[in-house]
Amino acid sequence: MKLLYLNEHLSCLNYQMNSDVGFTCQQLEKDEVYRIDNSKSSCTLFMIEGDVIFDLGKYKGLRILQNQMVFIPQNIGTRMKSITGSKCMLLFWDRNMSVCDKLFLGSLSARGEDRTADNFILPVRKPLAEVLDSVGMYLEARLLCKHMHLLKQQELLLVLKGFYTKKELTAFFSASTGIRQRFEKFVMENYKKVNSVKEFADLYYVSERSFSRKFHSCFGESPYKWMQKKRAEQMLEMICDPEFSFQEISDRLGFSSPSHFTAYCRRMYGMPPTLLREKNKK
Repeated sequence: MKLLYLNEHLSCLNYQMNSDVGFTCQQLEKDEVYRIDNSKSSCTLFMIEGDVIFDLGKYKGLRILQNQMVFIPQNIGTRMKSITGSKCMLLFWDRNMSVCDKLFLGSLSARGEDRTADNFILPVRKPLAEVLDSVGMYLEARLLCKHMHLLKQQELLLVLKGFYTKKELTAFFSASTGIRQRFEKFVMENYKKVNSVKEFADLYYVSERSFSRKFHSCFGESPYKWMQKKRAEQMLEMICDPEFSFQEISDRLGFSSPSHFTAYCRRMYGMPPTLLREKNKK
């Protein structure tokens, strides 16, 4: 299906040509070897067609068949070789999920199920297959809005909660739960309350160096860089909302003056807030 008004989509600030999160499709030739770059986020592999031999960390030679899926924690080594011509879909998880989803995933870690090769590869059941079909259609049509990716991730989690047992999901997500998940939850719940890495570390009751090391291990980048991205995202959302005056945005985000707010906006988005707001209206 052809996407209408493609140029308008391409000019939108929320259009994702290249991103560390969201859905992507990968076509593999017979005997082709492929490595997943999961250095920035955890991901899930869905086999749409064909089958592959898959190495996941210490688990070697796993067979992932059509209509099966496997969760891949961040920074875990992967290698897959396509046995036949294959097609897979990858979801690189966006951590900006709802409180409900965070609480649900947090509840799984308390169950302590062992992760074995027999229980962490799950079937793609019909409701989930329908979600993946719709994502595939959007990707093919180049409807790459970041909100589409996030909404489809939310829908996918809803389907997992509705059509898979907690025992299945505990095993599926087991490698990413526990301490790492609690730290992620702490970060997501508190990053708007602090203005510096030192304040963040103090809130976690550790040294700035220890906090930065733990943060980088969990999120794949320095806390300063990550906080700057989040601040820029929050600023963009507020600029695009005409109910917020620029003075109010500057005050809420802790800029020392409107001129500093404008300079920061130019540095992050290449234009002052007035032009950014006008561009979003078009």
